[in-house]
Order: sequence, then structure tokens, then C-alpha cells
Amino acid sequence: MTENNKKITDIESAHHLANSILRIRMIFIVSAMICLGIFFIMAMIGNFLIVNMKLEHADAIVVLSGNDSSRLKTAAELYQDGYSENIILTNTGNNFGEYNIPYTYHQVDLLKEYGVPEGALHFAEFVAKNTGQEATGIIEEMFALHAKSAIIVTDTWHTRRVKIIFSDSFGNTGINLQYHGSSEDEYHPYFWWSSSKGWKDVIGEYIRIIGYFIKRGTNIPDYPIINFFKFVPN
Repeated sequence: MTENNKKITDIESAHHLANSILRIRMIFIVSAMICLGIFFIMAMIGNFLIVNMKLEHADAIVVLSGNDSSRLKTAAELYQDGYSENIILTNTGNNFGEYNIPYTYHQVDLLKEYGVPEGALHFAEFVAKNTGQEATGIIEEMFALHAKSAIIVTDTWHTRRVKIIFSDSFGNTGINLQYHGSSEDEYHPYFWWSSSKGWKDVIGEYIRIIGYFIKRGTNIPDYPIINFFKFVPN
């Protein structure tokens, strides 16, 4: 090989190496951008389910049924911090334990353990089978208490759907609602996709939100109609 041919070969090799390095850099940059884009989308999906509100004093703290130890403890913390003097528990009609006692008894025991006096507790009579029907029992009990405002306590990832449903349910009641996610439900809006529970909670919640809008659009009620006038004193 002549000296010129060797130089040409070396130049071609250098160009090939430079092109390979550039290609690898481009692949890395594009891959990083795709990963960041996916992370951003996942974070948006997770964060949309959260309703964050700066809480003010309310006439009642309402605990929605489900994940009781976490929600009840959060309600007790709010009570002890002076956000309300009353706690309302919804009614699922379920029983608890081998003695088949009403589930509300178990909730009362937990709240008493968390430092809430029994006199501060109130119970919705209406038996609810879903979130929309829980609104019915809450409205009835709040009218009975002459309460005009409430802090709704539920799981963090549940707050958006609750607000959507309750905005419809409470629309004509004049009751002001705040929403507060449980402090111990371990929901991570940025990393929900990293666990099977996160996928179950988030995807399930979006399905339920879509289902609610379909039901609302077809005029299928999720809760019975309430006669508000029966709560107005003569």
C-alpha cells in the first residue's frame, strides 16, 4: 500500500468512526427525549387524579368508605388540627369481623384510638354502594346537622373523581366542599407506573371516570333524587 492510499484509508476510517460516534450520540439523545416524554406523560396522568386544596375550617369532615385505616387517621389528624368539630362517616351497610357487627362500629373504634371523641361522630343513614350514592347519604346528614361546608377525605388518587361526581351531586345544595387526599395512602403521582398497585389504582380510576361521564351523558343516575325540602324546617 502506498503512502497516499494509507492516508486515504486512515481518513475514511476516521470519518467512519466520527459518523458512528455521531450516530450513537443521536440515538442516545433521541432515546433520552423519548424517555423524558414518556415520564412527563405518565406524570401528567398521575397528577391529574389529584385535587390539591388549601384547607379552611369546615362544618364537617366527611370520610368516604374504603381504605379505612388511612382515611380515618387523616380525618382524625384534621379534627385534632382544628379543621372541624364534626366527622361524618358514610354507610355501606357492610358488617365487620366474625361477630358480624356493623362496619361503622369498627370505624368508631379506630377513630377513638386516634383520639377523636365519640360525640364528634355522625353517621349517614343512607346505604351507599358507590361514590355517587355516598353523596346522597352525606347530603342528608349535612342537612340534618345544618352544615354548610365539608372537607371530603378519601385516597389521593380518588379525589379527582370524587370532585367530578360531588360537583354534580352537591350542585344545588349550597354546600361548599373541599377535598383532601389521605396522608398515608402511599400514592406517587410521578412513579405510580412502577408498581402493579399503581397501575391498578390509576387505570381503574380513569375507567371509572369515563364510565361516570357515559352514565351522566345517558341520564342514568348514580344516586337517587333527594327531596331537599324535607330538610327545611316548617
